[in-house]
Amino acid sequence: MPPKKQKDDGAQNNAAKITMLDFEAKRLQMRIVEEQMRADRSKTQEMQLQQKYLSLEKDFKGEKEKLFNISTDMNRQYKQMQDELLKDINELNATVKEKDEVIKTKEQQITDYRSSYEEKLKKKDQDIAELRKKIDDMSLEFADMLKETLNKMQERIELAQWDNNSDNQVMRNFKEASGFGN
Repeated sequence: MPPKKQKDDGAQNNAAKITMLDFEAKRLQMRIVEEQMRADRSKTQEMQLQQKYLSLEKDFKGEKEKLFNISTDMNRQYKQMQDELLKDINELNATVKEKDEVIKTKEQQITDYRSSYEEKLKKKDQDIAELRKKIDDMSLEFADMLKETLNKMQERIELAQWDNNSDNQVMRNFKEASGFGN
């Protein structure tokens, strides 16, 4: 029976090997399932990451476009403000030029008025000087006329030959009063 025992030992060995191989196959199947699940999770995570990447890329493109639009709008506003400021500066420069011309015109008018006033003043001074000269001349003429009249009166008085001292005294008083004493 010893050979049967070998068969039994070999069968037991084979059964143990089958059990072990069966256990190993189940373990490998479980490992395959775990790996499949891990692969599925990785695939899901990859898809989620890809979706997140696409979403981020879309957001990035949106933000980039938004930034570009904002930048374009700011450039437009800057250029518009710059144009407005240049327009204001040009208008103010034109106003300054106009006011400078008005000031020059007014200064010229003032100079002209001043010159005219000075000329009129000189003319009035000349007129006054001429009138004073005429007054002096007329005063001298009048004084000469009075002197001449006095001399004529003296001649007539002397012709009439007044002998009266009182009349001579009257004549002296008349000469002294008129300021024509010899």
